[in-house]
Amino acid sequence: MQYRCPLCQTNGVVPDKARGHEVLCLKCREHFFIPDQSLEERVKLGIFVAARRNDGEVIIALAESGANLDVQEEESGHTPLHIASFYGKLYAGRELIQQGASLEIRASKTVQTPLFYAARENNPKIVRWLLERGAEPNCQDPDGTTPLHWAARKGFLEVAKVLVAGGADYRVENHIGLRPLQFAVSYHQPELRDFLISVERATKFFQNQRTKTNSKTGTLNKFLFGFGEK
Repeated sequence: MQYRCPLCQTNGVVPDKARGHEVLCLKCREHFFIPDQSLEERVKLGIFVAARRNDGEVIIALAESGANLDVQEEESGHTPLHIASFYGKLYAGRELIQQGASLEIRASKTVQTPLFYAARENNPKIVRWLLERGAEPNCQDPDGTTPLHWAARKGFLEVAKVLVAGGADYRVENHIGLRPLQFAVSYHQPELRDFLISVERATKFFQNQRTKTNSKTGTLNKFLFGFGEK
């Protein structure tokens, strides 16, 4: 089938069941096996290729052999989990997490966690999986933006719903005081705007109901037992 080499981005052909280094073009595959390349370097390359290829079996094998699953690319600081999150590779991402990959490690270039990458690229299944495994929903990058800000900016409604359900706070402001709702308005994302407005209204409604209930409880306690709100 046609494919794009995950390393050099050139087009080529690869068997449907190819795994690990087999997904590389001939030039990159030759580089992968050059004699002067250390085993550590080859293992590192294999982990990133497996994450890009969604090859959980290779990730399991490498993890069992003691490979560092939080290894980072030199320039970007991406880890295999960043790659899997960016490209929506659920199987690879799941195996990376189950084998001990860090959820909160940040890429050196963007200073963002894998959850940002999944949200930015509209991968709600990855977002849900990361949140279920304990990823911080309200993490902020150097600009103060959260994954929910990114979902609002790009109009990714399903991602926004998963984030809110997973604990993302719609009230978090970035460093210039903008909330996700203001991102949705600024970037002309009406579905996100309406969704975030509905979340805000629902939250305020339940808060008001809780306040009224507490007030009634205090009045009843005052009447029956002599303590509570005056």
